[in-house]
Amino acid sequence: MGTQIEELSERISKLEKHRNEEVLTLVEILSNATFFGGMKKENCEYSKNAQCSFFTLKSDAKNKIPMVTDCRIKQCKKSPVHCHIELSDVVCAFCQITNSGPIIGASKKHQNQILSKYMRF
Repeated sequence: MGTQIEELSERISKLEKHRNEEVLTLVEILSNATFFGGMKKENCEYSKNAQCSFFTLKSDAKNKIPMVTDCRIKQCKKSPVHCHIELSDVVCAFCQITNSGPIIGASKKHQNQILSKYMRF
């Protein structure tokens, strides 16, 4: 019985150590995303009033995508009723658009197919 308790205690210690390592890894990933996303957001020409002016979405998108809100960009030249993606450092870190345009390998047609459900072009 004593041996089983010791083995169980050792297994619990290993699990706790593994969980702590996973948490530290996640914190490191999020800190890097926040740091580099913040740099990217500061230098992005599409970052306006904490919204992304590159993506213009239909107004019904805000009920389907949690990080979409009504347009607050003062000089936005898009249609009167539309939405934009709210910006955060993490959102900007994963954005595949640069000031010179998309950098992902997908064709423009494929990008349009993916986004056309909620986007206005």
